[in-house]
Amino acid sequence: MSVYRVEKSELPVVIFQADGSIMKGVVFLSAAAYSHMGQQTLLDLLKEHGDFFPFRSEGGEFCVTNKQTITHIRFEPPEQKEEYLSLGDREDVEIKFVGGEQLRGTLLIEMPEGRNRLFDFINAMEGFFLLQNEEAHYMVNVSQVRDISPKR
Repeated sequence: MSVYRVEKSELPVVIFQADGSIMKGVVFLSAAAYSHMGQQTLLDLLKEHGDFFPFRSEGGEFCVTNKQTITHIRFEPPEQKEEYLSLGDREDVEIKFVGGEQLRGTLLIEMPEGRNRLFDFINAMEGFFLLQNEEAHYMVNVSQVRDISPKR
């Protein structure tokens, strides 16, 4: 065991790549996040410096995966111990990715008053954002979105 080893928890994910490939396995989350109190989240991992993160496939193979080639990641979030009130407007949307895949769900627009339109949100986004639907939670890579439209 290395003195540099840090205990991590495993989060099962399905990673959808821009080339149409799908990777099933786990990502590794730290017990503490750098930017807030509590455990690291998938979004925290995706926002970390660097273009790659560690991944282990269902078959047990390890690799480092390029964040930029991911269209979206499906996951089930760990249970929240504390409830908190989300401020913002919920928007039902349909997303079309560069490769033609589509995804529907609800996102939370947490923007200042007067800049809380879908247009403002998507233009202000960098990296990944959360989308939810009845099936699962998704982290969506804004750079792989071809277009996004509101669904009422």
